Amino acid sequence: MAHWTDGPEYAPTERPDVFVEPDAPQLGHADPEPDAAPRPPRAEVAPPPHGFSAPDAPPLDALVPASAPERDPHEAFDVAATPMMSWSPATLPPPEGDPVPLEPPPMGPDGFPALPAPTPSAWGHAHAPQGLGRPAPPAWAPDQPFPPGVAPAPSNVPGPPPAWPPPQVNPGGFPQAGPAPWEQPPPQRAFEPVTLGTMLRNTTPAVLICLGLGAIVFPFSMAMLVLASVLATRIRYRRRIVGRMFTGSILLSFLLGMAGMFDYQGALDPLGWYDASTGWAQLACLILFVAVPLVVGDAMRRGEEPEQFL
Repeated sequence: MAHWTDGPEYAPTERPDVFVEPDAPQLGHADPEPDAAPRPPRAEVAPPPHGFSAPDAPPLDALVPASAPERDPHEAFDVAATPMMSWSPATLPPPEGDPVPLEPPPMGPDGFPALPAPTPSAWGHAHAPQGLGRPAPPAWAPDQPFPPGVAPAPSNVPGPPPAWPPPQVNPGGFPQAGPAPWEQPPPQRAFEPVTLGTMLRNTTPAVLICLGLGAIVFPFSMAMLVLASVLATRIRYRRRIVGRMFTGSILLSFLLGMAGMFDYQGALDPLGWYDASTGWAQLACLILFVAVPLVVGDAMRRGEEPEQFL
């Protein structure tokens, strides 16, 4: 049995006054199970051979080539200069003495650097034109204007700003900036209270009269249902839903009538389909007489806009 010395999960919820060893005897060790099958005998190890002599060969450690001395990774590299600061290969000695000052190139008479004189040759001297040569330009000082025909030297002093054309002014017909003119909102549709009278009036009396006659007069139920579906196009609320209701009622009445005639007579009579469908059409007229005004009234309560006439 486990107690508090086996772990905190076995400790009691309330601290006891004293800790007493349990009276249960300690469990002993289980006896080893006997082997079900005998173990195979171990193979005998052959004794080492006698009179074995090693071949005449150098030891293995002598065959390993000597490696270069390894660098201590904790020590820094020995360099003469950093790659970012070196200006010449390490094999060249540093320059001695003061640096040679740079002299500006000689300027020509036109204000630009003069080209070096060509190397004289015997052929060029023999074929040189015989003339008086180009006269030397007059002496010029910085406080004197440039002589005519000589371009001034380039300067970093900015000149006068260029003259730009005046900006264009918006024409008189351009709209002035400002708030947009106020537009009168469209007139709101007058609220029409949803009553039984408004529901019947928006369903149109012609549809209600046809449905009522179809529900009362049995022989004309199918004809009145078809006529009411044609007049339902004048309804201005949920015209598509109302049209589906009439179409489904006509098709369902026809199919149920044909199925009943086939079940009763055992054959289909092309001339008796009207009489067989009239009973179902009468039930459809009664249901639509109540359902169509409710659909129109729900559209009016939701504030839906009336549709235009076809």
